[in-house]
Amino acid sequence: MFSRRRFAIAVLAPCVVMTGVPAVASGDDDMPARDSGDHGSRPGTGYSISVEEQTTEKGLWDPLLGMFAHAASAGDVNDDGWVDLYVGTFYKELPWERFFRGEIDDRGATEISPDRLLLGGPDGFEPDPTFPEMRDGSSSGSVFADLDNDGDLDLLVSHYYPYEFASQDPTNGQQVVALRNDDGQFTRVGQVAGEIAARSIAVADFDGDGNQDFFVIEDVYYEDALGPASGRLYLGNGDFQFDEATAATGLPDDLSGLGVVAADLNADGWPDLFISGSLRDKDVPEGEGIHQRARIFVNDGDGGFIEADASEFTMVSQLWRDESAGVTVGDLNRDGRHDLVVGSHPYPALATLWPQPVHIYLNQGNDENGMPMFTDVTAETGIGPVDGKPAHVTLADMDNDGWLDIVTGVSVGDGTEPAIFRHAGLDDGIPQFDTPWGLNDERQPTPEVAEWERIGIPRYWPTGVNADFNNDGRVDLFGVEWFPDLPSRYWENTSAAGNWLKVKVSSGSPLGSTVNVYRPGDRQRGKPPIFSRQIVSTEGYGGGALQTQHVGLGRLRAAEIEVIGPAPERDSARRYARAGETVQIDL
Repeated sequence: MFSRRRFAIAVLAPCVVMTGVPAVASGDDDMPARDSGDHGSRPGTGYSISVEEQTTEKGLWDPLLGMFAHAASAGDVNDDGWVDLYVGTFYKELPWERFFRGEIDDRGATEISPDRLLLGGPDGFEPDPTFPEMRDGSSSGSVFADLDNDGDLDLLVSHYYPYEFASQDPTNGQQVVALRNDDGQFTRVGQVAGEIAARSIAVADFDGDGNQDFFVIEDVYYEDALGPASGRLYLGNGDFQFDEATAATGLPDDLSGLGVVAADLNADGWPDLFISGSLRDKDVPEGEGIHQRARIFVNDGDGGFIEADASEFTMVSQLWRDESAGVTVGDLNRDGRHDLVVGSHPYPALATLWPQPVHIYLNQGNDENGMPMFTDVTAETGIGPVDGKPAHVTLADMDNDGWLDIVTGVSVGDGTEPAIFRHAGLDDGIPQFDTPWGLNDERQPTPEVAEWERIGIPRYWPTGVNADFNNDGRVDLFGVEWFPDLPSRYWENTSAAGNWLKVKVSSGSPLGSTVNVYRPGDRQRGKPPIFSRQIVSTEGYGGGALQTQHVGLGRLRAAEIEVIGPAPERDSARRYARAGETVQIDL
């Protein structure tokens, strides 16, 4: 019942994917002409978006039984060319006692499972039997990153209020835990940050010393037990030792939220911090109001941060518990600047003010002081209201047409497929998006009555990851399931799609590098790229982002790739590539 459901965003004429053919001449324009200079509606492309669930077929049903899943990361941990998957769970969470006792369908599980590492391959996924057993409370964020500069992907996992379970062996009550990767085999290093109700993690080299650091955000829900929430910055020494440096870098001690991303927002090469968290005070009486939802801290390149104006980032809320959540970064209008998409997390359920849209903020460049400026263009994009909980938001070119689509953790239709807002080109420089069918009044009965239906919330997946898991040139999707009576779901991309290429950056950590892709000859003519994204550690609501960049090319058969490394060196490299190639670029 769960394994072979198909979902289509649009039904248009199919497009043959062409790969490995000769490069087009620099004067040819083989992609639909909808770049930043266009101001009309999007012409027909022949592309469409469709996905098909393959959870059981690809080996993800049994390993993920018995999970309250809330963390996921994607990366090739054993360097075999196939993307692997980490999935983390809340080890004990209400209403856990109703499961595994016969009251609610647990799909055959007898206990809460530990976190899993699932190794990808041509036939799907296999659990890694050597992965350490992790039962550390509530896994709420994770990142694959090279923390010891040995060239492979280590793992950081954050845990939400695990102190409640410290007496449960082998929990140990550890909050932010590091695992070292040695040639594909993980060893638990131990806690690298503690005494924090840890949510999302953002990894970057904030101080430019060549070692990866991390920022972890804390939420406000357990302030009564822990005191005021305070996100923290930790600087690494390249050997799994981290020193807390929040105050020393000028960051305040009152940072709270659910989402965070480390990305260069003012184009100076240094990783800044965007923290997604509502500033609504607990003393504000219950009722609808508009409140700031984020804070921005700009890296000064000298070991410190300066707070930038973030008053443009607002959300409607009913309660102080209604939170801003996941965030993702990418160029949505082809001006070469990196825009933001932000999701929300109404809590504990959906109040009367919902639904709300996913919000889109365009980067307008810097002010006279070098601080980034953003404009909320949501109302102009065609994004419709979402009646679920859009906590998780990501960007992916699902149909390889050269435009980044918005993939959310909200379900549509009968609750078994994700809501994907297809990029529909530009209108006077503003990105347009098609709202998928199956939201709001278009919802259908679910195949079964699960816990979501009992509590009266449309189904959603709190986090997930995007990657070309089956190496067919199209981005697939994975969403984690919170309640054990339903499966986490894996959808393979079956879209009628355009051409593509992939970009891998080597020589040190790729985090912080910017990947620009141009039509042949456009860069020399001073035109903006058709694709621009930064390689960041985190996307959405605590999801660990794949560091390989997937680029949709539409009908282009070749393109020029430019990679610019992070500060302080800002090394760069360029090369031409044909469609269908996975290109490795050394900086």
